[in-house]
Amino acid sequence: MIFRTLLSQWSSIVISLFLAVFVWGVATNEENPSREANFQDPVPIQLVNRGEGLTVLDKSSDTVQVRIRAPEASWQNLTAENFRAVADLQGLGPGLQPATVNVTSKDPQVTIVASDPLTITVHLDAMKQMTMEVHVRVLDDAPVGYEFKNATANPAHITMTGPQSVLEQVNDATADVALRGAKTSIDRQVTIALHDAQGNPIQNVTVTPSTVSVHVDVAQRVGYKEVAIKAVVKGSVSPGYWISNINVDPPTVTLVGAGEALDKIPGFVEAQAVLVTGARDDVSKQVGLSLPQGVTALSVGNVDVRVSVEPVLGGITILRPVTVSELRCDLPATVSPDTVEVILSGPLPILQALTADDVQIIADVNGCASNGFQVTPRVVNYPDSLKVESIVPNTVEVNISQH
Repeated sequence: MIFRTLLSQWSSIVISLFLAVFVWGVATNEENPSREANFQDPVPIQLVNRGEGLTVLDKSSDTVQVRIRAPEASWQNLTAENFRAVADLQGLGPGLQPATVNVTSKDPQVTIVASDPLTITVHLDAMKQMTMEVHVRVLDDAPVGYEFKNATANPAHITMTGPQSVLEQVNDATADVALRGAKTSIDRQVTIALHDAQGNPIQNVTVTPSTVSVHVDVAQRVGYKEVAIKAVVKGSVSPGYWISNINVDPPTVTLVGAGEALDKIPGFVEAQAVLVTGARDDVSKQVGLSLPQGVTALSVGNVDVRVSVEPVLGGITILRPVTVSELRCDLPATVSPDTVEVILSGPLPILQALTADDVQIIADVNGCASNGFQVTPRVVNYPDSLKVESIVPNTVEVNISQH
């Protein structure tokens, strides 16, 4: 009797508890109902347990799309980081291999309903090393009259590390170098480039070392000789002027001829003479070259010779009276000292042609103060090509008489 009573009470407790949980669940679901839909952001797929010595060349998909069921409140805070998509590569070898994608959620209230794709194809390959000789490729020609040879790389071989299938495509390892008009041997650091048989660049391979030192011998061809061009100037420029510079364009020329004739040329040839008699400005002229018999100039006809002619610069000191200006009252004014020395510099012909009226000294006075005051004089009415170096003294005293 007692057992039946206890059993009846226990059954009532269990039923009451179940009803309470059920009612709580119904109430909670009404307040925060669950919703099933596709999660909008794709989830990145992580590859785990890749075998030692293997690398992943490619995979059929980088992400997975998931369909989930979750309370409405959880949807608001979900991001792709709340999920983990894993493809296990345990035991898989080289080649195209299928791998199952397993998706889990960090939030226990989120249920993964489905995912797409369920499996992906992973291309695995073995990591290998290969050694290859470096080929130096000169991209341009040497200047006219020159040639290049003995293009070498140091070190002469490089080591390549990468997927075996990629390494098997490597046809050459090149160090490309441009001469850029070099007329002497060059030494440069050059980055190695890998190519397949069609000349396409190959990526995803580690090259050691990645750069090599390239040396290319550049020498003059037999029967050619490069020499300087020397300008010849005749006559004298005007007095007070001088030749400040002589420029030849081009400055050098490549000569072609028999070896004996070229050997007699002392490293330069002369241009035909340029006459500068009486010149006061620059003289420019195109002239030919004076070449020995049996020798010709390669790719050069006439050359431009420019003779720069400038006036000789000098200096002069002159004594000039000081004139008072801007005096606003009809009163006499005196200046002490009444003369100053002016030091001028500039072209000598201009200095030598100065007259008394070419330079004036002015003391500017404002007002009619009776007491003496200091004024800094200024130089006016002098040629623009001259420069005033100083005035001695640099101040004068001006006195205005009231009587």
